[in-house]
Amino acid sequence: MSRVVRQTLAIMVLLYLGASTADRAAGQVRESAMASSLGVAAPSSDPEIPVQTRYDAKKGQILYTTNCSPCHQADGEGRIGAYPPLKSSGVVTKNDATKHIRIVLNGLQGAKAGGVVYASPMPPFGSTLNDSDIADIVDYERSSWGNHGRLVTAAQVAAERGRSK
Repeated sequence: MSRVVRQTLAIMVLLYLGASTADRAAGQVRESAMASSLGVAAPSSDPEIPVQTRYDAKKGQILYTTNCSPCHQADGEGRIGAYPPLKSSGVVTKNDATKHIRIVLNGLQGAKAGGVVYASPMPPFGSTLNDSDIADIVDYERSSWGNHGRLVTAAQVAAERGRSK
């Protein structure tokens, strides 16, 4: 192989490697910017706190529509006096999603939200949905209707499920 061909190949390899490194770096910047624009917290430096920066929005919407919207409505507004709104809910928008996860897992009855007591029971979904499905529902609720809560992971749901037993 001639010297010119080898040099040309070496230059092409360096350009390719440089471009793929730049693409990876740009992808990380894009993900960080996208998370920021969605109101999602940037990944934590604390390895004990898993932070989800994206989720399957379509799956979350389908699961929400099937399991939650009959009570909380498609628009997250709920029904005054019967089912609390999820739109702008303190539980849904709070950075710590523990209570939100526990409610979806274990259900709830008699809670007070916005000064209104909601006597209608919310069924527990922990026995019918897996951790990933519950995470997708919680993430859908935390990122819809103007909500900007920190997204959760299936691992967080699994940890709360373990604490509930």
